[in-house]
Amino acid sequence: MALLFAFCRLLTGIVFLASAVSKLRGRAAYEEFTAATRALAPRLPARPAAALVVAAEAAVAPLLAWRPTVLAGFCAALGLLVAFTVAMAAALRRRRRVLCRCFGASTVPVGPGHLVRNAVLAAAAATGAAQAAIAGAAAESAGSLTDLGVAGPAAAALTAGAAAVLLSATGEIAGLFTNTHSRR
Repeated sequence: MALLFAFCRLLTGIVFLASAVSKLRGRAAYEEFTAATRALAPRLPARPAAALVVAAEAAVAPLLAWRPTVLAGFCAALGLLVAFTVAMAAALRRRRRVLCRCFGASTVPVGPGHLVRNAVLAAAAATGAAQAAIAGAAAESAGSLTDLGVAGPAAAALTAGAAAVLLSATGEIAGLFTNTHSRR
């Protein structure tokens, strides 16, 4: 259980940190994200909503890193994922073509692959949150990997890093198998 808990913390933290950094890497990237926010949530004021999303994404990793706030980090991640998924599903239902700016300057529109990615991330965050909430003291010890030696935590970190890279490229990977690039 300790390795699963570590995997969930690392995967969720890496993905949300990468997402926030990709939006803050330059003015153009942030403006592209703000435009995507406007398109995905047309009823919300885009600039404040985009700023709130980036701030919340940036907060997830530090919350997950500090033992007393792990549950809050997982809950923030779940809240963001639910909001993202609802906005994406609404855009898909209305057949609106919105570029996904989740991890930077993607040229792939929001599609079913993004919903799958969010479901996988939500499952990881929910699993971590459940371990943190239900097992209070056990999660406390599960978060401590010092008794597991080096191989287990290294494997959890390597697997979480690889999964984070793969999940962040889900849109592009799905785009390889669809016509989404040609409809630009």
